[in-house]
Amino acid sequence: MEAPARPAGQLLRVLGLAFGLATVVGGVIGAGILRQPGVVAGAVGDPVVIVSLWVAGAIMAAVNAFTVVELGASLPRAGGPYALVSRGLGPRAGALVGWADWFNGMSTLAFLAVAFAEFLQRAGLFADRPLGLIAVALVLAAFVLNWTGTRTNGFAQTLLSGAKGVALALILVGLLLAPAVPQPPPSEAPGAALGLAALALAMRAIHNSYTGYQTPIYVGEELKNPARNVARAVFGGLAVVAGLYILINIALLRVLTVEEMAASPLALAEGAVRAFGPNGGLAVAAFGALSVAASVNLRLMTHSRGAFAMARDGALPAPLARVAPGGSPRVALTVTMLGGVALAASGAYLAIVAINAPLRILIEIALILTLIRLRRTAPELPRPVRMPFYPLPALLALLANTALLVAVSWEDPRNSGLALGAVALAAAFVWWRR
Repeated sequence: MEAPARPAGQLLRVLGLAFGLATVVGGVIGAGILRQPGVVAGAVGDPVVIVSLWVAGAIMAAVNAFTVVELGASLPRAGGPYALVSRGLGPRAGALVGWADWFNGMSTLAFLAVAFAEFLQRAGLFADRPLGLIAVALVLAAFVLNWTGTRTNGFAQTLLSGAKGVALALILVGLLLAPAVPQPPPSEAPGAALGLAALALAMRAIHNSYTGYQTPIYVGEELKNPARNVARAVFGGLAVVAGLYILINIALLRVLTVEEMAASPLALAEGAVRAFGPNGGLAVAAFGALSVAASVNLRLMTHSRGAFAMARDGALPAPLARVAPGGSPRVALTVTMLGGVALAASGAYLAIVAINAPLRILIEIALILTLIRLRRTAPELPRPVRMPFYPLPALLALLANTALLVAVSWEDPRNSGLALGAVALAAAFVWWRR
């Protein structure tokens, strides 16, 4: 007979630094590095600008990460942005961010699952099946793995994330060893005249590719020694990812022209064909499927913790705060899975990504404001890691994210309006309920 479920609020502290590093690397590396180099190349056109923007994206991610690290090490709780914003800006703001983050998590599950289906079909598998059906099957498989419990799922996630990091490094080596092709002068490359719309499109693509380093703050109550391991996991994982991303773009610009990159929806696959021959595209498709599958499993794990934390505080129905003996919040896990399945069934990758992007930026802005407020209202809070040169990085991050939100909304008003409108409706509900 199965042991009774744990009462609300009792998670298991069984996850170590290896899991934290793996979740950052695994949470960031995904469909982005496969799809977005072509988007960026099409937007800006100049090889030097392309690489410079990927470097700028890494710096922006690191500055944003200081916010996550200081808050996550100081307040190691379950629930991610919801728990932190609630502590700093109050329960109403926390509930609003929690709803936005939960929808963001379910939409992330959906577009990653659709990308997984596309990679399988590119590899010649299940070509006669609808994308939505394959995507739903992946979400269900991740649900079964999460159902087994925190320890088992954490071990599996560590292996999956490590495998995809190694696979991407091997592809990078092949690209660097391949014969180089000459690049045309910048004036002859597509998109050479860089305008605001092009810059917004490129930075949105890069921003999406670097997101995911926030994963340790969702499992703060389950991570061993969070005062030290949150920082180690976030910055160590980001350093690995940034190095791989920047080198991948340099390597792609060795084997492809900017025009060829811009014309391909999967520039990494086109580069791999140049490096490895006809089987290169198949190898990248297999890497993409593995990478995205690991990310789907991780997102389901982390965002179910967000729903769990909201239920524990009364912002969602109480049953979502129940925890099974293995440490998994199964009711919250089930509801999160169902939301991801409903969105994934559409098979509409680009539309889901476009709706998702402004939500991510909005959540990052809320976290920065939380850090600033807690520095003023809770100076006694133990801070194992402090943002250096405060408040300058926080203010720069706030300015950069606000500008990016405005640019993204201006570049794609329809989908951004849908996302921000949904947040506004959630805000009205939260304010009315409370």
